[in-house]
Amino acid sequence: MKGKESTFADPQLTLETYTTSPQPLKMTPLGLVWTMVCLMTTVSCQRLSESDFVRYPRINDTEVLTCECSSRSCQTVFWFRTLHNNLDIQFLLSLNNAGRTSHEPSVDKHRFQASKRDGGSKMTFSLRLINISSEDAGLYTCMLQNQKENELWRPGVLLRPGETRPTLLPVTKPQPQDIPNSIPNGRCTKSNYQTPKGCGSKVLWPLVGVLLALAVALISTLYYFSRECLLSFLTCR
Repeated sequence: MKGKESTFADPQLTLETYTTSPQPLKMTPLGLVWTMVCLMTTVSCQRLSESDFVRYPRINDTEVLTCECSSRSCQTVFWFRTLHNNLDIQFLLSLNNAGRTSHEPSVDKHRFQASKRDGGSKMTFSLRLINISSEDAGLYTCMLQNQKENELWRPGVLLRPGETRPTLLPVTKPQPQDIPNSIPNGRCTKSNYQTPKGCGSKVLWPLVGVLLALAVALISTLYYFSRECLLSFLTCR
């Protein structure tokens, strides 16, 4: 069983695979577009849930990336990456259900290792990066291929080796502002209650006018009834 030599053509990408009947995997233009969408989506989602999309491994540490298949129909997983200083998509390796791994010739087989775990109803493929360096910074993503050779792309993970995770500033609650001339305990006292300046005349003079009007009406009514009573008294006599 001999794998086909990896060649890059436009608009199709032929990948190195090892199967009983070698067939090149052709990446459709839609797959390339989806890869770029993953890149933009990963960058745009950093603020929403940065821990899920961005990782900050230490230099010379080991990082493990996973790619889950929700069913057992996935036959092969392909791992790619887009380096931080280069937007070209680089094929890393592929792994099939038989456990056969096929590396890109330029990829170090000792630093990039693939494995799979059977979880019953689903399968989990893993990519292990050993002795990470700053040159490994970039977006890593996987593509699953089922028995019908349908391609299923997964969202990528952005690795930033050697960098420090930004710390979010603590959220401080705004302090309630003190209201001047407030009345403590709901009680109104002379010492803590002050009439706003300039409002006394606006309340006093209308009140005086109302009182004068009532006084005039009362005097007129009394005068009218007193006159009627006097006329009635004179008539009776």
